[in-house]
Amino acid sequence: MRVAFHHIAYQPLAVCNALSMARLEATARRAGLMPDATIMDIGCAYGGVSIHLARTFGARVTAIELDPVMAAGAEARVQAAGLTDRINVRRETSAASLAALPPCNLIVAIGSTEPAGKGLREPAAVFAALAEHLSPDGALLWGDLFWKDEPPAPLRQLVETGGYYVSHDAWQTAARDAGLEVVSAEISDAAEWAAYRTAMEAAIAAWLDAHPDHADAPGGAATAHRIKMMLDFGADYLGFGLYLFRKG
Repeated sequence: MRVAFHHIAYQPLAVCNALSMARLEATARRAGLMPDATIMDIGCAYGGVSIHLARTFGARVTAIELDPVMAAGAEARVQAAGLTDRINVRRETSAASLAALPPCNLIVAIGSTEPAGKGLREPAAVFAALAEHLSPDGALLWGDLFWKDEPPAPLRQLVETGGYYVSHDAWQTAARDAGLEVVSAEISDAAEWAAYRTAMEAAIAAWLDAHPDHADAPGGAATAHRIKMMLDFGADYLGFGLYLFRKG
């Protein structure tokens, strides 16, 4: 199977975004989760967030990951953590899991691509669709990029290849338009961005050094360079926000 950039770069990250686990946990606590609360983690990658939430809150987590490499990695890490009774990894789209499972207490979508279903990107519509799958007192823990300022058109085109991003205030407005209460809205700091970038860059550099003749090495190196250039150029325009929205 082809080795993609994110298969390597995301391995050392507990949260696969410019976000610390400490900030994520502190925000999740505001959801008032009780033991055995049900959580859906959309786009769980290697399972770091799912494992932390299951351990910290005694929650039962459905971890959704469509990428087969990362799903297998998540399953292995859940087993190693001794949490197979608490975490169920589902290798399918979020739309399939949302349709199949009952409403939950917390939906986690941190940097997820089209978490409410394929083709649905407009923020208020995404939030409204996800809210339909929350329990009456449930909450949505949403984390994603935001535009700090209007970006140059080429940067917007590059960054929005896999998503659709708005301003920090616009994420919150979209949640209110979807009938959700904004409980908290925080912005990742420079240390979180640095930790994120350093971990990714070190992981891919180490893999390229160890596998110089691998068929996927040129593609991995090119992707790493493109992402570095994008983040360097986008530093004045891109932020990362973490939001807790409550259904009520």
